[in-house]
Amino acid sequence: MTRTLWRPVRVLFALFCICLLSSSACVMSLYAQSQGDASDCAVELQLLEDNRARIYLDGEFFAEYRPDHKGTPTVWPLRAPNGALVTRAWPMVADLSEEELSDPTLKETYANAQISERGGVQDHRHHRSLWFNHGDVSGGDFWGGTGSVIRQSRLLSARVEGSTVVIETENFWRHEKLDRDICKDIRTLRFGRLAIGKPANFIDYAIEIEALEDNVFFGDTKEGSFGVRVPSAMAVTSKKLHPTWGGRIENDLGSVDAQTWSEKAHWVNYVGPVEKYLTGEELARELAKDAKSWDYPLTTAGVAIINGPNSLNQTPWSHVRDYGLFAINPFGQNDFEPKTPGSGTRKLSKGDTLQFSFRVILHNGDLSASELDAQLEAFNPAQ
Repeated sequence: MTRTLWRPVRVLFALFCICLLSSSACVMSLYAQSQGDASDCAVELQLLEDNRARIYLDGEFFAEYRPDHKGTPTVWPLRAPNGALVTRAWPMVADLSEEELSDPTLKETYANAQISERGGVQDHRHHRSLWFNHGDVSGGDFWGGTGSVIRQSRLLSARVEGSTVVIETENFWRHEKLDRDICKDIRTLRFGRLAIGKPANFIDYAIEIEALEDNVFFGDTKEGSFGVRVPSAMAVTSKKLHPTWGGRIENDLGSVDAQTWSEKAHWVNYVGPVEKYLTGEELARELAKDAKSWDYPLTTAGVAIINGPNSLNQTPWSHVRDYGLFAINPFGQNDFEPKTPGSGTRKLSKGDTLQFSFRVILHNGDLSASELDAQLEAFNPAQ
């Protein structure tokens, strides 16, 4: 179905505000066409009543921003240009309600999500697709799925800007043991498609965290901070599970696989086999198979993360694991470099802030090291 596209104007924004205020079941869509130096791509933003936001590129579903999944904001589902799901679907897909599973817009996507994790490893339930939090904030564990949680307080902005979608939110960090909010953050996520001669979707993820009281600290631990969990079939070690599975990790230092863990890299790229996105009769045939059947059709996809400008620690450590965790951590010096004197802990007084930015590139597994070097320079020209 061909969608009608137009640039949003003030009247659309007014209608959007009225829509949010007047109906808890309202769904509002904004559209725009490419302009400026972005790729030639039409984008659409669809807002749901619970502040979830769905992003479409050229009429195809790309990503959904979820303000809360079990205590942290997440982006899931998330797709490569070839349609493949590029983050692990578990545990999100296991937590979907019957209403969500029957959602006509994403029913097909949810079915593919279920297939994509057949035969996979269901470990580390706190690895929630794509997220930002930390394992030691004034002694509170926001990483490990405990009672310390990050909850959205306000949707500040949801807009189409040129050929990108921008979501801005305010979120509070609730410390379980202290029983109060100790930090708040402003997150700005920009979704779009890169104009690099190859299919590549992207998310620019910026976050500014402000201490709400004195003596807040982000502790020196490997358990953090900007995380992605790749699909089970892409994990390097999954080749031990199934002969056609198993991917590869590479960074800008030339290291590969397990060597990349704890290194201070400007970019890291995780590439490997993933479930081919299925539709129609092909999807129906796979759904009819046993729930543990792992021999679904495969394609190739990749996830690259580039550390961006204004981030604390311009060359952060890579908490990237061959079992599928892919995280960037600016704090964990004693875990990553135990022989180096010093500490990765950052202490804040009330009103002090920490800033971070990352570019996540979702691709079809075909981006070279030189192309990623070029993206590093484009995203962070001071590098």
